[in-house]
Amino acid sequence: MKCRMLIIKANCGLTAYIYEDEVLSEVHPFSDESKVGNIYVATVENIVNNLDAAFLRIDDGDMLYYSLKENENKHIFLKNGRSGKVKKGDQLLVQVVKETTGNKKSQATAELAIRGKMTVANYSGKIGISKKIKNENKRNELKEIFENFKKDNPELFNGNEGAIFRSLSAYMDEKVIIEDLKLTLEALQEVRNSATFSVPGKCIYSHDEKYIDYIIEKIGKSNYDEVCIITDEKVVYDELSLVYKNAELNDEKTDNKIKVMMHQDAMQSLRALYNLDKELSVNFGHKIYLHSGGYLIVDPTEALTVIDVNTGKDIKGSSVSNHFKKTNIEAVKAISRLMRIRNLSGIMIVDLINMKNDEDLTEVIKVLKEYISRDSNKCFFVDMTGLGLAEITRHKIRIPYNLKDLLFDDR
Repeated sequence: MKCRMLIIKANCGLTAYIYEDEVLSEVHPFSDESKVGNIYVATVENIVNNLDAAFLRIDDGDMLYYSLKENENKHIFLKNGRSGKVKKGDQLLVQVVKETTGNKKSQATAELAIRGKMTVANYSGKIGISKKIKNENKRNELKEIFENFKKDNPELFNGNEGAIFRSLSAYMDEKVIIEDLKLTLEALQEVRNSATFSVPGKCIYSHDEKYIDYIIEKIGKSNYDEVCIITDEKVVYDELSLVYKNAELNDEKTDNKIKVMMHQDAMQSLRALYNLDKELSVNFGHKIYLHSGGYLIVDPTEALTVIDVNTGKDIKGSSVSNHFKKTNIEAVKAISRLMRIRNLSGIMIVDLINMKNDEDLTEVIKVLKEYISRDSNKCFFVDMTGLGLAEITRHKIRIPYNLKDLLFDDR
């Protein structure tokens, strides 16, 4: 599969528009307001026993949800000698892992992680290696790099510091990997040290290169044959060129062929070249037409999203069953894209066109599973309900996107 990734500034800020085999398939804004990845000195405001959770206050008055069960024995107390159960008034060092969605607060964890371009520093006490790196010799080489680094830099290892080698590290020189590992571990140490002297609620770490982090992660997890990244932002071009130039990702030994290009046509903007305004308006519509002549009706509610599949025309004769199957297959492909473009999440109920043949339904479900498996977010086909409705769930990390935010004011 070929991927073209456009990185452009929209109303909401820098945004990635991802085309897979020339079809817009995903949108991802890099909001400056996002707290995900930020590390805070948070104060325990309240403990809710029936939820087995605590609510933590940070500097802007916002509250974070903190699961006591998931973080059991992992709490990072900022008072010397403090351990055991979390109590009201405690100060904890936490990292935001999930944004506010609807009435739900942002979610925090005690499992801190500092992401670099090639490595992630954490307190796991272990060495982790991306599953995308399948070569056993390379995996052993990375383990050896970490162990040697640990021996040479004992000052950065005061307890259970660990690291994960990301997919990009498979193509980097050892010197570059070590530099990245040193930066992430130093940042992790600085976070821990500064937290001791920080005022309650303060954000002591904010990752300001979220677009680079996302792109590396996206390409690393996807099975793209070719990737072309195009931007009209000079800073973005320079940063990404540096990352992928070091990796020498255009030679035959790599899993992906990645190009980074700068759009410099003063006569036609990048967004106009790809007709993004129209593409987005169509994909955010209430009624979305399919090539087969059918259409989708998309009804998002606070509790769930309902999607109705329609044939769009009266079909008679022996071709009816084949047409219904064809329309349903096209519909589930389109729905898998819409979830990623609009960031639909939670529960989705899809009312497919009724098919009399069980084999046809099995084929449609197989296609649905295949296409939602491409989603970098956790997305699952649950089952067909008793009423013949397809139930899908998609992990909720951010609220659904607003069309206005993804467009451009100077149209």
